[in-house]
Amino acid sequence: MAVGIVVVSHSHALAEAAVELAMQMVHGDAPPIALAAGTSDGGLGTDATAVTSALADVDQGDGVVVLVDMGSALMSAELGVELYDQPGTDVRILPAPFVEGLVAAVVRATGGASIDEVAAEADQGLTPKLSALGTPPVPAPQVSPVEESSQDDTAHSEAVIVNTTGLHARPAAELVAQARSFDAEVKVSCGDAGPVSAKSSIGLATLAARKGDLLEFTATGAEAEQAVEALAQFVSNGLGEL
Repeated sequence: MAVGIVVVSHSHALAEAAVELAMQMVHGDAPPIALAAGTSDGGLGTDATAVTSALADVDQGDGVVVLVDMGSALMSAELGVELYDQPGTDVRILPAPFVEGLVAAVVRATGGASIDEVAAEADQGLTPKLSALGTPPVPAPQVSPVEESSQDDTAHSEAVIVNTTGLHARPAAELVAQARSFDAEVKVSCGDAGPVSAKSSIGLATLAARKGDLLEFTATGAEAEQAVEALAQFVSNGLGEL
């Protein structure tokens, strides 16, 4: 099972394009996604009953997050959730930015993250842009605090980015997929930026890592050594792009 995602937009074409963009970042089985966008006659608008139907389509028991674009999309989403009326289902309408939040939610939900993790990642969708523009980002919520480990329990590795375009969205999503495959908590730093979780596409984006930059990996957990070695090698080999 996986967290479901519902996309509510005034424009069906806009929703389709946003989902297409997000799916370019998926490595593995994509989470269930449904659109509630546009009117039944192909016009611009939103419909609460379409939201209700979309919720039913993606509800697999692990909860559903709802991304909305603007204005009445939020009202339609709220009414649609009310009409769905499934007390056992955790449905959350997120304040996340429509495009960035959707991409972040899809990447995080791929591979089985919890609804708390998916929602937190999506809500931080503007963080990389805010950081790049020098605007203080909103502090990220602590979803599941990790117990601090001693230096002796921590594995380390490092690698230089060889990709011409650096650690942009698609290779970052590849790195997230690789990190998720290990039973380890992996952090990444780049110069003075970080550390951030290697399992967070939003966190990786805040590093603003470019070609020639050194990524430093630290990890704790049962597969910490394997994780840092594999991730460093993955970076050295071109993050799946070369």
